[in-house]
Amino acid sequence: MYRFFTVVLLSCSLMLPAYAAEKQEEQAVDPWAFELSVQPKKTEAELEAERWTLLMSSETGNYLFEYDSIKPVEDAEGNKSKNERQVLMRTVFKDTKVLEQLNKNYAAKLETGEKAAYCDMLLVFDLRKQLYKTVQTKVYTGEGRIIDERSGAGIWKKVPGQSFADTLLKFLLKNDKYN
Repeated sequence: MYRFFTVVLLSCSLMLPAYAAEKQEEQAVDPWAFELSVQPKKTEAELEAERWTLLMSSETGNYLFEYDSIKPVEDAEGNKSKNERQVLMRTVFKDTKVLEQLNKNYAAKLETGEKAAYCDMLLVFDLRKQLYKTVQTKVYTGEGRIIDERSGAGIWKKVPGQSFADTLLKFLLKNDKYN
């Protein structure tokens, strides 16, 4: 009898830590949510870099565009234009004079140690008339903070030869996935 009580007491004392542990909420796990990959998962910076395609490089900077941003312009009723395409363009400045001027212009908006680094522009191209306009511009610091943002209807301009706009227009005409 004494042995029986000893066995019961010992088995109860072994289970006590299990009762003392705090109960955790069970999280529903989707059995189909898994990833198989030999490659390590890409960082946010790597994904951002892959988003942009180099269009051309000049003394002023590197001109990149986002391929997935190319789409027909829509009017207020949602009708898509047959001739107008919008595209998001990025200029990463490398000319020291341009960078100095930008830093001077935005000195009041820059924090200590920050410098202007690149600019995103939403451009609209008229493929038939070979014109373009800038409808939105954002200037960023090297850390990715917006220091200036401007939007408007834009003014149609003739595409200058041997420019980033000319190179992008040629790309759009050659690779128009909407016609």
